[in-house]
Amino acid sequence: MEKLDVTNLDSNQKLVLQQIFNNELISRIQISKNLGINKATISSILNKLKEKKLVNEVGQGKSTKSGGRKPIILEINKDFGYVISLDIGYHSIEIIYSYFNGELLKYESIPLANQKITHVLELLKYHINADENFGTHFGLLGIAISVHGIVNNEQEIIHLPFHELEKVSMIESIKEIADVPVIVENEANFSAIYECNVNNSLEINNLITLSIHKGIGAGLIIDQKLYRGVNGEAGEIGKTLVSSIEDNQKTYHKIEDLCSQDALVQKINKRLNTQNTLSELKKMYYERNEIVLEEIQQFSIRIAILMYNLNMQLNPKVIYINCPLINEIPDLLDNIKTTFNQYTQKEIEISLTSNVKFATLFGATLAITQKILDIENIKLNF
Repeated sequence: MEKLDVTNLDSNQKLVLQQIFNNELISRIQISKNLGINKATISSILNKLKEKKLVNEVGQGKSTKSGGRKPIILEINKDFGYVISLDIGYHSIEIIYSYFNGELLKYESIPLANQKITHVLELLKYHINADENFGTHFGLLGIAISVHGIVNNEQEIIHLPFHELEKVSMIESIKEIADVPVIVENEANFSAIYECNVNNSLEINNLITLSIHKGIGAGLIIDQKLYRGVNGEAGEIGKTLVSSIEDNQKTYHKIEDLCSQDALVQKINKRLNTQNTLSELKKMYYERNEIVLEEIQQFSIRIAILMYNLNMQLNPKVIYINCPLINEIPDLLDNIKTTFNQYTQKEIEISLTSNVKFATLFGATLAITQKILDIENIKLNF
């Protein structure tokens, strides 16, 4: 396999590459106009990027009304290499392989027999073949790992509530499998990176993604940058304490113990004395089961209040919700919006994430690609 050569890109080369990532099938003339760099310099830069196999020429565009030569159209070379993004969930590892331009190459879901990190790493060692190039020039370029826990600014996992860490360094262990750049990040943060870079065309400066699964977390984009806090704990809103009266005593609970998706399912199943799946609860909701309706209504109110508090603290333009239950029952989003609007007159967009299943993995793909190239704010072809 050829030797990888993406290092030593100068600032102008990065700007041109960013333009090609963010504008599908763009001409060198348009790049010149967008960047305010003369066409001769752009041509020289593009020749170097083509030598590195980062971009391709893909034919000619339409000529102008006044005639003249048709512009040469450029695109990212998807066959430059590929990246792997994986999400370590409670029951499984979800993995996508993506070409250099973001196009999906392969998807795998690997069930977990237990929650030990050593077990996760054994499975990854078995499934990931770092020597496989899938017909690309440089093969595997990097790996991004999404975890449902806290990652500090030194890329160390400091809290993983649903798995046993066993004092294992995730990055060092992955680098033993493949000697490529590796990043580890909280899953809600990756989801926020996805929404910022893809769905909004990089036009929204401040947004929040609210991830509601087994726990509750938030990814925070402030001035188009991911905000992680001092120790990577920013957005850990599921740990917010709320009070309740039990046996005439005030007691405190983490909010995710009351209104995460898993907490809701467990509470309904306890009241019904059954073990229903998400799809079965959806069916009972539309059949107007009283217990299911009551618990889901309480869930909607709590989520709306949590979002109101987030809005008052951070004042984003948009809050995206990543929750399979709400995706399955769209009524819940309307209920949340109605409750939210009872407390504020401020206009704020509340939407479901544009890809409930893959937002986290796509965000991870974006993040590792940006790290490899050292270029922020690029869009990929998802």
